[in-house]
Amino acid sequence: MHSTEAYRITYITLDEVQLHFETEIAIPDEDGGLALLRAATPPAERRALRELICEQAPAVLSA
Repeated sequence: MHSTEAYRITYITLDEVQLHFETEIAIPDEDGGLALLRAATPPAERRALRELICEQAPAVLSA
């Protein structure tokens, strides 16, 4: 059985200066597991995630 499904997973870390993005593509393999491939994080995705995090940051910091 050949699957055409794939999942993009983006990890975000924050150091003292900036956000860092790391993206992987997860593709189901024939054994039922997932093969992970490194991929570039698209600029639009980085922008959207950065905006979302900046919107949420004041609420998190004041809690």
